[in-house]
This record gives sequence, C-alpha cells and structure tokens, in this order.
Amino acid sequence: MMKNMIKKNTGSTKHTAAIRKSTRIPPHLKGLFMTLLGAFCFSLIPIWVRSIEAYSSMSIAFFRAMFGMAFLFLWILRRPEGAGAIDFRRLSSKELIVLGCMGLCMCITPVTYYLAIMKTSVAKAVLLHYTAPLHVAILSPFLLKEKNTPLTWFAVGAGLLGTALITEPAGLLKGDAEEVIGIVSALISGLGLAGIFLFGRFMAGRLPSQIRALWGCVIVAILLFPFGIMVPEGYFWHNLPFLFLLGTVSLAIPYTLFFKGANYITAQSSSVVSLFEPVCGIGIGFLFFGERLSAVGFAGAGIVLISIYIASRR
Repeated sequence: MMKNMIKKNTGSTKHTAAIRKSTRIPPHLKGLFMTLLGAFCFSLIPIWVRSIEAYSSMSIAFFRAMFGMAFLFLWILRRPEGAGAIDFRRLSSKELIVLGCMGLCMCITPVTYYLAIMKTSVAKAVLLHYTAPLHVAILSPFLLKEKNTPLTWFAVGAGLLGTALITEPAGLLKGDAEEVIGIVSALISGLGLAGIFLFGRFMAGRLPSQIRALWGCVIVAILLFPFGIMVPEGYFWHNLPFLFLLGTVSLAIPYTLFFKGANYITAQSSSVVSLFEPVCGIGIGFLFFGERLSAVGFAGAGIVLISIYIASRR
C-alpha cells in the first residue's frame, strides 16, 4: 500500500514538472516581450515632454534621471540582498569602464533627442534617432563578437525603411542653421541609443538589470547636475508629475526591461525590436495630439512589425 502511494506521488510530481516545463516561455520570447514592453514605455515620452514647460533638454534629462534613480533604489531595496546588491566593487576595471560608457550614452541620448525635437521636426528627429539598429549591426561584431547573418541585415534594413515611411522625412537636408543643429543632434542621439544597447548587452550576466539601470541614472544625474538645477522659477510643481512619469514609466521601467531582455536576445535583435516604439507613437500621436498617419505611414508600420518578427525568429 505504502509503495503504491509513493509511486503515485512520484508519478504526480513528474507529471507536474512536465506541465511546468511545457508551459515555460522560451528565453528568446521572454527577451522579445520585455523589449516590446520597454519600447511601449519609451513611446510615452512625447506625452510627458510636451507637457513640461520652460525646462531645457538638460534639465528634463536631469530630473528624469533623479526620479528614475529614486524609483530604482526603492525597487532594489526589496531584493533579498537589499542595498548590498548595488556594490560594484566586484566588477573588473574593464566592466567599470563599460558601465561608465553605458551611463554616458544614457546621458547623451535624451539630451540630444530632446534638443532635436526642439530644433527640427519630430519626423526627422525620430528617423535619425532610430538609425541605432544600423549602428548596432555594424559595431556589435567588433564589440560583442555577435555575428551578423543576412537575415539580421534584412531585418535592420526593413526596420529602418519602415521607420522612414512612418516619419515621412521630406526634404531632410533642406533647412537653416537651426535645422542643421537638430539633424546633427538626432544623429548623435541615434549613436547614443546604439551605445546603450551595446554596453547594456555587454553587462548582461555581470549586473542585474535594475542595478545597470540604477548606475546609469546615477551617472546621468552626476554629469547633468550643474545644468539640471538651472531652471526658471514657478514651473517646478506644474512639471513635477510629468518629470516623475518620465523617470519611472519612461526610464526606470523600460531600461530595466531592455537590460533584462538583453540577457535572452542579441543586441541586434533588441535594437530592431525597439523600433516598435515609433509604431506605438502612431496611436499616441493620434489619440493625444490629433496627428493622423498617411497610407504610406501605415505601410511603414506594417514593415516595422515584419522586421520585429524577423528579429524575433533569429
């Protein structure tokens, strides 16, 4: 009798384990979903930024980093190891340099991206900002030793083509000095975004995703402190909720998701999947700002979705 019960319990345990194994999400799909959700969170940035008054791009990026840093620190305190998880002394000198470069890119990207939006059209800023996948595809074989396949290049090209159709950048190189500043700033923001993907991928497995995002915010806050505190009076309380949302919903959470997703998918795939952000921006632009998309733009959105599928299959 006892033997039969033991056999029955053992069989039940094996059956339960088999069910759990069969329902487990494949790692690459985890990375894909995390990156998609992170891209959606980033796509909300125009809502918060356009609601902020009288602050420069540096001030916005500074306060965004401060709120993101506070949110991440409280989040990390809930981990079993608590504040001890923040200790980076176990990292090698090379890893510390990479962490610093990642933080520098997290600083450069929002400042130049916001400046581009102020100086040129949103269409041009978004298109040049999302040249990041091309930079990642070119640099990742050298920095991360991740080989590019023809399928990767096709996904990158399709994603960039789709983004170009969405943003409809007519007359990109026609403009005055302000326009040139905007275009150059957008190009730099694209390089900065590529750096975040590359350096974040390198640190995967070395630091948890929340820790990587936290130290990035710390570096941004230190670099922008002299400029960030120079803000006009009378706007802080109006801007406070939007800065808080920028720092939490559109910084701490998406960067954590991006860095966590980088544990499961390559930097090339992550950067291509992030092109889901301008697709989300279509609906946000229509719902919040009354911006309508043309038939060409809808075709571009479809191409971006196809490129995301191709990247996920890789």
